[in-house]
Amino acid sequence: MVFTFGGVMSLVKKTIELDQEAITRIKTALNAKSEKEAINFVLHQFDTDIQLADSTLNLAGKMNIGAIFQD
Repeated sequence: MVFTFGGVMSLVKKTIELDQEAITRIKTALNAKSEKEAINFVLHQFDTDIQLADSTLNLAGKMNIGAIFQD
């Protein structure tokens, strides 16, 4: 299971402390082959969610809701 989400994934090596129990649950839920794969999937999914929310908010500011409900 490799996820690149439409582009080349830029990888950097980091030394960080993470919640092992959460990683194990996520890895199991995704049926991922490795912890790295599970963490990268979650990071990409969250990034996608942020981009969608941002796009939605930008679009909402340009919509004329009043015109939709006029007879």
